Amino acid sequence: MNQELTFRIARSSDFGEILKLSEGIYDGHDYLPLRYQAWMNMDKLDVMLAYIGEKLAGLVACSVVDEGRTAIRRAGRTFAEFRGQGVYTQLSKAMNEFIQRRYPSVYRERFTTGKSYSSQTKLLQLDILSSYCNKNALHLHPFSTTIQIEACTKEYLCDVIFSRPVAHKLFPNNLLVIEHFPIEPLRSNIDYLQQEIDLYFAVEKCSDNDFPRSVSFGVLSPRVKFVHWSVNVYTSDPVLYEAHLLHQFQRAQEVIKGDFSFDTFQDKTLTNRGKRVLQEQLQQQLDEETSKTSAKLYEKKFSRP
Repeated sequence: MNQELTFRIARSSDFGEILKLSEGIYDGHDYLPLRYQAWMNMDKLDVMLAYIGEKLAGLVACSVVDEGRTAIRRAGRTFAEFRGQGVYTQLSKAMNEFIQRRYPSVYRERFTTGKSYSSQTKLLQLDILSSYCNKNALHLHPFSTTIQIEACTKEYLCDVIFSRPVAHKLFPNNLLVIEHFPIEPLRSNIDYLQQEIDLYFAVEKCSDNDFPRSVSFGVLSPRVKFVHWSVNVYTSDPVLYEAHLLHQFQRAQEVIKGDFSFDTFQDKTLTNRGKRVLQEQLQQQLDEETSKTSAKLYEKKFSRP
């Protein structure tokens, strides 16, 4: 690279440049243009821009969650003409230095990616299944299962599901992933996410004396040209897992008036069951390319001077 990079924190007025940066990204499935303005109004979320001269070269976004302990990498973009020149590496370094100065309690960075990094600590890996649902082709009746899944309130989620006895069984390593966003099971993290996305929580119906053995999170996630409903199911019981998928699919139908992509994230031991639910019970055709991928969660400890 012949010219030195300069960095600054993004502003709402940069939106026009952000749109250009996102043109053609992910074939219309990019979320950044639709979330950028919400990000500008959120605390503990910073977007840093990299410039070569006066030309925007790249962007990286980062959130601070887990009561100030964790920095989460949200998005990274580099203009095509500047890729392969170390822009993203330098931008990431500048962002981490900024985070450490502004939020001194942060001691680790976490991020989800489809790539593999042998130099980072991998905490979790989830398989992905995806199908595109044409509303005009859907002629589905209400699903009948032996297990009743129902919506739950944020209060129930935080007071019961996030209580130590339940969370210890449902969330390995005391973390969960909602869409691609890894967090600890804390009310403050749910409050934080609800500033930018619509969240739907579901559990299996059980008696007042029993703790639930499952929970699922549905996310309404509009993209540039599409709408996604992203589902993360937490349970070790395959039957409960299937019931949650059916329930979340029905919820997506109720909420979304047009076509949508239905994306699920699950442990690899449940992937084959997920395929059967989507293909046989819901009569959906899998997006084979996406359904061969996985979301890997990595952690990197920040070093202090």
